[in-house]
Amino acid sequence: MPTTSCGAQSDPVTVHHEETGDGPPIVWIPGTGLRGSSWAPQVAHFADRFRCLTVDLRGAGSTGDLAGLTVARLAADVAGWMDDLGVGPAAVVGLSLGSAVAQELALARPDLVAALGLVATWSSTAREHHIRRHFASRVYALEHGPLDVFAQFAFWMSAPAVVDREPDRQARVESLLAAHTSRDTAGTAAHFRADLSHETRDRLASITTPCLVVHGDQDLITLPWYNRAVAEAVPGARLETITDAGHLVWLERPDELNAALDPFLTAHARREAPTAVTS
Repeated sequence: MPTTSCGAQSDPVTVHHEETGDGPPIVWIPGTGLRGSSWAPQVAHFADRFRCLTVDLRGAGSTGDLAGLTVARLAADVAGWMDDLGVGPAAVVGLSLGSAVAQELALARPDLVAALGLVATWSSTAREHHIRRHFASRVYALEHGPLDVFAQFAFWMSAPAVVDREPDRQARVESLLAAHTSRDTAGTAAHFRADLSHETRDRLASITTPCLVVHGDQDLITLPWYNRAVAEAVPGARLETITDAGHLVWLERPDELNAALDPFLTAHARREAPTAVTS
């Protein structure tokens, strides 16, 4: 796995990434506690036409200081990595925490983002109380109990329709999720704290990058109306809903998610991003 060192001398980080395929670049940013390899079902679909770069965020395989980790800091890591690697403008697709990072990246460095795909997203932890309590309880469980007890509650991320009606699919999803989850518990706790810091609601209107928001209709974490609020706030954004899918939509319904992303990325991945505004 290639690595790229970036960041300020006082806050260095080694960003691990994998690269597959050739063509217009797509940067895939994973969710809380996940490695970039979790995007495998999407990379398999897109790598015949696109240069797919999956990235490990600080705390999930990357080295670096975890104290006071925020979404904006993670976005700065990704921006520094893209600058050092010479990637950009690229289509950027983020899932959950990765979608929050992608929002901050598009706001801070629009020159790096040609198209913005937000999967299972939200915009205001302070105002969206259900997700705030979810993140806070997950941090508490991770830091005050055995890891296997913490893991028992991962089923909240699954669509009830999959749990109840498709046990074989649910078993495959749980196996894939375990395979791509970081074993760094301190890093995962830092990711949840970063989730708790996420606030972009009042800034999303300044995003001019083409944007697609995709969510599962049974997402019990980033609730459907959280996704809708993001799509309504970003000018010109489109909203797509995947039926019988939860927060694990990219593993539960990979074909449907790929079908939603495909025309958007095909249309916009080659476009130049707007120039960053400096002051």
